[in-house]
Amino acid sequence: MRGPGSTGPGRGFTLLEVMISIALISMLVVVIAGAMRLANRSIERGERRSERLERFKVSFLVMDAQIQSAIPLVRADDEAGRLFFEGSGDSVKFASNYSLTGGYRGYVAVTYRVKPNGEGRSALYIEENTIGVENAREMRLLDGLDEIRFEYFRKEKDADDTAGEWVETWTDELLFPRRIRIHLSWAGQKVQLNVPVRARKEAS
Repeated sequence: MRGPGSTGPGRGFTLLEVMISIALISMLVVVIAGAMRLANRSIERGERRSERLERFKVSFLVMDAQIQSAIPLVRADDEAGRLFFEGSGDSVKFASNYSLTGGYRGYVAVTYRVKPNGEGRSALYIEENTIGVENAREMRLLDGLDEIRFEYFRKEKDADDTAGEWVETWTDELLFPRRIRIHLSWAGQKVQLNVPVRARKEAS
């Protein structure tokens, strides 16, 4: 016979031991579930970040191609020779021989415009219209940014000794900017995209 304090194969678990085991298992399940939620959130944040970076990359390539392909198109029936170009801090409009939807197929009027997205942040839209055809189409390039802003580099002639200057609003209707700078900021990060304008129309 075994005494009341003895242990052996025939001894069962007490109610206290069962309750302690259940509590430990419950705590373990809670810890594992919390770790899985954190892991899923990290994966989702990583995926969102990857998607945003990929969208930025594609948008940068589009803007780079269109701005570099800008052409100094003179406004129709304008004897003064004023160029089809408008630029401000929140929008820029010009003619290009590169289309987002059609590639290198004819001339398009391109407009980049900054708009509020309804959540206290900014979005960048692009509108294209084939010159001579009424087929305007608009799509969103970027969204959820704290700042989107354009600047323009002005220099009259290549041989000019002056260094040129950056301006926030383009007012010279007879001159084409040499470069366009796009300022972007979000979540404490800042990016500047400097794109050369290859076309030239120097001041006479």
